[in-house]
Amino acid sequence: MKIAMIFRRLNVKGGTQRQGLMLANELKKRGHEVIIYTLSLNMESCYPELLKGFKIVELPNEERGASYYPGLRGNILTVKKENSLSRQLAELMDSDFDILNPHDQVSYKVAYYYKKLKKEIPSVWNMNDLPLRKYGYDRARSSDDRVKRPFYKIIAYRIFDWYEKFFFIRYQDAIIVVDFFNRELVRKYLGLKAFTVRSGPDFEHFSYEEKYAPDKELKLLTSGILMPHRRYQDAINALPHLIKAGFNPHLTIIGDTENDIKYYKFLKELVESQALDKSVTFAGKVSEQELISAYHTNNIYIFQHHMQSDGLSPFEAAACGMPLVISKTAGCHEVMTDGKDALLIEPKNPDDIAEKVLTLSRNPELFKKMAKNANNFVRSNFGWPKYTDGVLSVMEKTKQGTQIKF
Repeated sequence: MKIAMIFRRLNVKGGTQRQGLMLANELKKRGHEVIIYTLSLNMESCYPELLKGFKIVELPNEERGASYYPGLRGNILTVKKENSLSRQLAELMDSDFDILNPHDQVSYKVAYYYKKLKKEIPSVWNMNDLPLRKYGYDRARSSDDRVKRPFYKIIAYRIFDWYEKFFFIRYQDAIIVVDFFNRELVRKYLGLKAFTVRSGPDFEHFSYEEKYAPDKELKLLTSGILMPHRRYQDAINALPHLIKAGFNPHLTIIGDTENDIKYYKFLKELVESQALDKSVTFAGKVSEQELISAYHTNNIYIFQHHMQSDGLSPFEAAACGMPLVISKTAGCHEVMTDGKDALLIEPKNPDDIAEKVLTLSRNPELFKKMAKNANNFVRSNFGWPKYTDGVLSVMEKTKQGTQIKF
């Protein structure tokens, strides 16, 4: 097949980018022709090793300009800008594709314009995060009950969401998500069905190294582009409990700190208020080798994220030999067994994080068993070839005329 893979942006390292590009490479290995389209490209800031060898088409810099404006009027301008850019990118695309494969937000608009302007072919949308304003508000409220919006903004969110759904999303022939959590969101907020296909990681890239329970020097790792629903404050607030228990913990947070300056400032102030400056490192963006090194040199991986999709990072950490402490509101908890291959924590609960970390640290045999079980589970059940099999299966169904209807 000739496949058009569409991204909103390839100028950042993130789960969407890694997932889509690993899929592109697997499809290419199997003899499919893949051309990548994006509204914004910076290979060095993305994954240059995964982009290598592909034809990539992006909008010229002068076409993109500002794509976000504040306020209600600004939201309208933002949508108009997204629509315009999506249409322009669709006009740059070849006319002989067999299938369209947009990834995450805005990209499905490019697919819509392609179907409208060039050729009516199936479009399979890989959705990692629901791109609706009302859901964004609901998640923000769930992550922080101080977040409130006036009623007229909630009404505006619903109007914008109806527009997205009615004019763009409903023209997707199938939706792929990575977990049951997102499949339920698609049903609840869009009234649609979705296919669950779990992804990653690359087991040659994320190599296994056996770990042992730490003594008093406790190295904790968590990661992801900084966003409030990732609840990094919970991991930070767990540290005083660990110190009181006689450990010397150090928490490393890997992820783009510039994504949400306000949230980053809040976290920095939290660290300073508790005199934890020497116990917390905000690593920011890191190279692939630095990421792998972090998985190998830290003791325990914490995924305290709240209302978060599956996430590649816990599975990458497990592949590298780390035991996992995972929130019960993160998609990846659906497939992990508490006490066997992960320790599950209540969401937004620093005390529970500290308790589970202490459980692992004080029990060397449990630590060793959990790390090995997590590694074995991930290697037995996941991987990019299996993910690609699932995606291709959905693509074949759409080519046979199976469409997801309202």
